[in-house]
Amino acid sequence: MSDKITVSTIPLTLKRHLELVNNNNTDFGIVNDGWNQDDFAIVSNEPGLTYGLPIKTDYYSVILCLRGSCKKTIGHFVFEVYPNSIHLVSPAFITSFEDASADLLLYQVMFKKEFLLNNLLKENILNNLLEVNPEYPPIYGLSQKSCASLKSLYEKMSDESREKGAFHLQILRLLLTDLLYEMNRACENCLLHSTRHLSKQYQLVYKFRKLVEDQFLTLKTVQEYADALFISAKYLTEIVKGETGQNALHVIHNRLYLEAQYLLSSSGLSIKEIAERLNFDNSSHFSRFFKRFAGNNPSEFKQLQ
Repeated sequence: MSDKITVSTIPLTLKRHLELVNNNNTDFGIVNDGWNQDDFAIVSNEPGLTYGLPIKTDYYSVILCLRGSCKKTIGHFVFEVYPNSIHLVSPAFITSFEDASADLLLYQVMFKKEFLLNNLLKENILNNLLEVNPEYPPIYGLSQKSCASLKSLYEKMSDESREKGAFHLQILRLLLTDLLYEMNRACENCLLHSTRHLSKQYQLVYKFRKLVEDQFLTLKTVQEYADALFISAKYLTEIVKGETGQNALHVIHNRLYLEAQYLLSSSGLSIKEIAERLNFDNSSHFSRFFKRFAGNNPSEFKQLQ
């Protein structure tokens, strides 16, 4: 069985970005292929894209939303991206987006940890900056003043990346460090004004979704997850519905579907191999499951990519 699965790198992401924007948006970010750093880049979103298939990267992204909205999935979190917000995408999770509005405007900085570990930050400090509160979706609201300040920070990084003046990499590292501290400040402000962490139900739903992220290949039923959490299946169903508006089984199946999309679009695996990897009894069972979500079978989905 082939294990070749594509993980997006910064050069690969930047190449695809430049092909899509085709110099249409020249006022922000890297707009030509002269950028040769493989551990840092800054771009805006590609106009006109309403969805993005599940991907996994080998880098972090910090994304500022200035206008419009979209629905974002990062690991077991599903949330709305909205104006005056900032969110973090970690390489630890599969991510995708959908329902992007026509006016969506995002500023995105992509970087690998090594970019900041280069004589600037100790690893334990950097890890703390990148491991924001894991119990909450990694998106944080900003005041208009804070958003305007961060917009200027992104634009400074954009200018440094374009002009490549003396010490531009050192300055980019300082600006990026500033951004990470500002993001963590926004996270702390959100937590101070939140009461959800006081809810036992919220804590249980978080544990459930985290368990789904870790065990979706082996645990397939609500009862199995309820047993692992030492509660009844009925109670698990009730609290998941109350906290998320979703059925618990849908949460389990949706994670499996996300992985299926990722493997179909990012690997050279056959449908039979993907069915085996996802622990389906056979490829027919997998095809029926996939069609219930996508409206088409895995073969048709692959042909559309």
